[in-house]
Amino acid sequence: MSYQAIAHAAPVIKVLAPSNLPGGHKFQTRHDGMLYDVVVPPGGVKKGHVFDHQLLPLGTPLSGEWRDGLFDCFRNGPCHPMVLMSAFFPIIAIAQVMTRMKLTWKGEYGGSPEEIGSTYMKLVRIYLAFLITSVAYNIAFPSSSDGMPATGLIPFLYQVYSITIWVYTIIVISRTRSIIRAQNSIPEKNFSGCEDVVCATFCHCCTIAQLGRHTANYDAVKATFFTSDGVEHVTVIEV
Repeated sequence: MSYQAIAHAAPVIKVLAPSNLPGGHKFQTRHDGMLYDVVVPPGGVKKGHVFDHQLLPLGTPLSGEWRDGLFDCFRNGPCHPMVLMSAFFPIIAIAQVMTRMKLTWKGEYGGSPEEIGSTYMKLVRIYLAFLITSVAYNIAFPSSSDGMPATGLIPFLYQVYSITIWVYTIIVISRTRSIIRAQNSIPEKNFSGCEDVVCATFCHCCTIAQLGRHTANYDAVKATFFTSDGVEHVTVIEV
C-alpha cells in the first residue's frame, strides 16, 4: 500500500447542540470511534437545535506541517499524560494514537470495525506479555557479577523475543507516522524516504508524543492515561 495515496473526504453530519451556544464556540465530540472538533456556526444555536458540520479530526492542524516540533515534548507540561505514557509505556501510547486514526494492530487501514476496536487492547496485551516475560527472565537469569549476560537456549530465545517486540514497535510507530503525514500532506524534511523509520527507531518516545499532540488538541481537550484513545470527551453527535 502507498500511504502517500491515501485521501479521505470529510463527511457532513448532523450535530445535536448540547446547550445554548454562541457562534464560534468549540466543543469536542466522538463519532464513529474518532474524536472531532465541532465549531458552532455564526449566529449560535439553541439547545436541541440540529446543525450541519463537516467532520475534521480533533484539532486538525494546517495541512502541510506538524502541529509542533519533534522535541516539543513538554509543550503541555512535563507531567502531561502523553509525555509520561510515551516515556514509560510507549506501546500503549502509540496504541492510543492508532485508535484515533482507526488503524489495526498492524498499523494499517482497512480493518473491520472489530479489528479496529480491538487495537488498543491487543497492544496492551503485547506490552503486558513482554513485561511479565522480562521480569520472569531477569529473576531466573540474573546478571553475573562480571556483567556478562547469561548463555544457553532460554537466554537466546528471550533475546529473539525482545528483538521481535522492538521491531514490531518500530514498525507500528513508523507506519502510523507515515499515514498521518500522508493525510496532512506533511513532507519529509530529513532522511528522504526513511524519515518515519529513523524517527521511530532513534527518537521513538518523542515521535509518539508528537503524534499524540498532532492528533489531539490538548489545549482544548483533556488527556487521559489508560484509555483507548487517550482523551476525555462526551459524545453528542446525532447522525
